Amino acid sequence: MIFNSISFAVFFPVITLVYFIIPKRMNNLWLLLISYFYYMAQGPEFSLLLLASTVITWLGGLALGKCRTSSFQAKLTCGIIVLLNLSALIFFKYYNFICETIGTKPSLNVMLPIGISFYIFQVIGYMVDVYRGKVKPERSFLTYALFVSFFPQILAGPIGRAGELIPQFSARRDFDYARVRHGLFRMLWGFFMKLVISSRLAIVTDLIYGNYTSCTGYQMILGTFAYAFQIYCDFASYSTIAIGAAEVLGITLRENFRQPFFARSCKELWRRWHISLNSWFTDYLYIPLGGSRVSKFRKYLNVLIVFSCSGLWHGAAWTYVLWGFLSGLFQILGEITAPIRNIVTKAFVFKSKIAESLHHAAQIIITFLLFCASLVFFKATSIDAAFSIMNKIFCGFDISSVLSTSPFALGLGTLNMLILLFSLLILLIHDIANEKTGDAVAFVLGKTTPVRWCVYYLLSLMILLSANIGAAQFIYFNF
Repeated sequence: MIFNSISFAVFFPVITLVYFIIPKRMNNLWLLLISYFYYMAQGPEFSLLLLASTVITWLGGLALGKCRTSSFQAKLTCGIIVLLNLSALIFFKYYNFICETIGTKPSLNVMLPIGISFYIFQVIGYMVDVYRGKVKPERSFLTYALFVSFFPQILAGPIGRAGELIPQFSARRDFDYARVRHGLFRMLWGFFMKLVISSRLAIVTDLIYGNYTSCTGYQMILGTFAYAFQIYCDFASYSTIAIGAAEVLGITLRENFRQPFFARSCKELWRRWHISLNSWFTDYLYIPLGGSRVSKFRKYLNVLIVFSCSGLWHGAAWTYVLWGFLSGLFQILGEITAPIRNIVTKAFVFKSKIAESLHHAAQIIITFLLFCASLVFFKATSIDAAFSIMNKIFCGFDISSVLSTSPFALGLGTLNMLILLFSLLILLIHDIANEKTGDAVAFVLGKTTPVRWCVYYLLSLMILLSANIGAAQFIYFNF
């Protein structure tokens, strides 16, 4: 029962109606039952693992609450609980990868439980926060279990923090028309990003990357650019729908994307992309390693470790590790070259507003190109394939292929390509509005009734026109 399915279109209105009808004291129990039903609909065999992780960390948090802060007993308790959860993640997600890496044939048929990468990180964050004294142990198992399994975010985030979510689950939540309207419009925008943009781009990228051996360098560039927007729209759409659904139910989730392609450096891009995951790695890995408080060499090493771990989190393959390593390397190179670039900028660029604007545009373009270069390793099925694609891009570019390749011959057809181009224009307008106002949804909802309904009808019509594209699974479900 994924978000972009008919079953969810029936499921969500029904459970929301019941949620607001039943007595308020029953809200959390209803949400917990619905969350487990939703999770079991994806595959009931792994619900026991979710429950076990929930029970262990809940009891672990209570045990930590009885220990003195930073005592040996507290460290031991926190360490054991974190290790148990990490062991489950490593076994289910990396067993086959480890066997292949050491050259051993897997003796077990291990399946990846959907959402495990997200909820394991969420419960580990809870344990560490309790250990650090940032949050108090949650005594209500019902509230804590809902924090772990809340259905809008259980499958693919955003990764929540106990200090933000548990107080909301503990508080009374009344029907709020303005909040519900805002949440529903966010969901509509999320469906637009997924069904209208991402699903069409998936056809292009799968066609090109699936036949990379016969594609030209120019076609690989087109495919890589398309993949950058596909994965952005795919994951941002899931986060947007999740945040909107939670908002309808009176819960505020973390923002997860903030116009990443407007970033002017690789460091800034990762502050805008998958914010909940990157902030998790910052708080629970980068800072414990020493963060920026150590020597420059150690700092850069910490960055490479964190980004490589982030790559491994995304997938059990060396291509993901190399993608993460490259992302960290680009950020380090950006910091190393910053002093020289600043000198050049002050000397030649800031002579006029036009020059400054061109400089900002160049920074955005270069950042995007570096991101796309790393994405080749993210998308490719193997490291050999990735290097072959990079070779085509840099050494196999032929100007004649630019003239001979029609954008309408990329697997979509004329109508779908025109819809895609128009939808990308709408995406650009949305992101500009979000960048300027901080909330494009509120900006639209603040307009007159005719303007609002024109936007509603336009987005809805384009979603309906995309029904024949298919309800493809969200990319991040694989992680």
